[in-house]
Amino acid sequence: MSVLHMIREMALLYPQRIAYQVDDETLTYEDLWSQSDLVAEFLVQGGLNDAAPIAVYGHMSPKQIIAFLGVVKAGHPYIPLDTSIPNERIQHILAASNAALMLTTEKIDLDLSVPTYDVNVVLESNHSKTISQSNWVKGEDVFYIIYTSGSTGNPKGVQITADNLEAFVLWLEEEAHLQGGVYLNQAPYSFDLSVMDLYPALTRGRTLYALTKSQINQPAILFEALQQSNVNVWTSTPSFVKICMMNPLWNEEMMPTIEKFLFCGEVLPHELAKNLQARFPKAKIINLYGPTETTVAVTAVEVTNSLLDAFNVLPIAKADADRLILLDEEGDIVSEGQKGQLVITGATVSKGYLGAPEQTDKVFKLWRDEKVYYTGDVGYYQNGYIFYSGRSDFQVKLHGYRLEIEEIEKKIESLHEVSGCIVQPVKVQEEVVSLTAFVVLTQKTDEKPFQTTKRLKGALSEVVPSYMVPKKFIYVDQLPLNANGKVDRKRLAVEVTI
Repeated sequence: MSVLHMIREMALLYPQRIAYQVDDETLTYEDLWSQSDLVAEFLVQGGLNDAAPIAVYGHMSPKQIIAFLGVVKAGHPYIPLDTSIPNERIQHILAASNAALMLTTEKIDLDLSVPTYDVNVVLESNHSKTISQSNWVKGEDVFYIIYTSGSTGNPKGVQITADNLEAFVLWLEEEAHLQGGVYLNQAPYSFDLSVMDLYPALTRGRTLYALTKSQINQPAILFEALQQSNVNVWTSTPSFVKICMMNPLWNEEMMPTIEKFLFCGEVLPHELAKNLQARFPKAKIINLYGPTETTVAVTAVEVTNSLLDAFNVLPIAKADADRLILLDEEGDIVSEGQKGQLVITGATVSKGYLGAPEQTDKVFKLWRDEKVYYTGDVGYYQNGYIFYSGRSDFQVKLHGYRLEIEEIEKKIESLHEVSGCIVQPVKVQEEVVSLTAFVVLTQKTDEKPFQTTKRLKGALSEVVPSYMVPKKFIYVDQLPLNANGKVDRKRLAVEVTI
């Protein structure tokens, strides 16, 4: 049964149940379904080109969800655009995708190259009409297109089909044993992590509880909202939880209904998982792995006491995971302990990047007659698990040594005085001349920064070669996050100097 069919079934079974809540605004399943029909009717009447992408711009609004479903009911893929996305990037996405039009739930101050329609106006100007299921996006039709961060160049539009999404929803339901009635919706819709709560909730008649950027930026309001949310399943990046952990009152007493934490999008640090377990001893913690190109996530490992005791670094999958393999440069599966590239197979692998055949061919390939995605991530097998070991493009060459930036970060974060760290290479022209570490300490200290740095460098020198020790340490209260809830490396890169 397709995702749209599953949501329709929920609307018929639970018409008055809350599908979405943000601040004091709610949306029932009945209204979600009927209002998305109005959007679909508007688009069908517009006589758009078949399967032309439609951009949906806004921020955590129930009208966005209505627009998403309306777009795919009308037979088009949607492109989610958050208000936090810079105007230049929005213009690039609209041009690169050949979007037919844009639907908005928030005001946008930008001279756009495509027709723009306010979703509220669309809903007010159309009459109820059931859209034929023959129009719906289905099978190998593209359901949504999410543009990647573009850290290595222009952003690329990842095409996720209806079949991809259905396979992901069914897999996550079984793999994570999802239950509970309220799901946290923290990630903006332009970030694929949002799919992990959005469709697993809507296809099972659950309630999405959304947090806005304004709430997240005001601690008092954020924790008041969390306390009132009755969330059962929490989905976020580890970085967002690090922010929450800064409040000592954020624990099981504040949020007694939490049953599961689902983490994806970043490495889940061992110490963070351990501290979270202490705060929420009854909740299960699940570490997931997967990129945008394979529909959010493809592996999941429950973080148990025995796992925390057995490993200093948390695994991302069991060694026998049927959708994740490790290949060497010759395309052979690596042996235990040997590093290789993480390669993903299976029904959730995207059909490729929109309008970018050369980029698609570089990473979407055939391996043993099966379509696979080469992630660019490095990993290794050990003791029955698969471990993530950084990005192949996070390698830098310093004074003749090839270094893994994320390996250095992990070593620094393993020091008991450190709760978070990002290492940035310092370049002169294109040559890396030194490293700078941005460090969050576990607690404030009265000593001079140079004294702390001397001690941390000494401790680090005991576990890594001297050439891996950053030249400069900068101490910050917290690491900045980008709009997707990940650490904003680009912002930190601006601050590094020789």
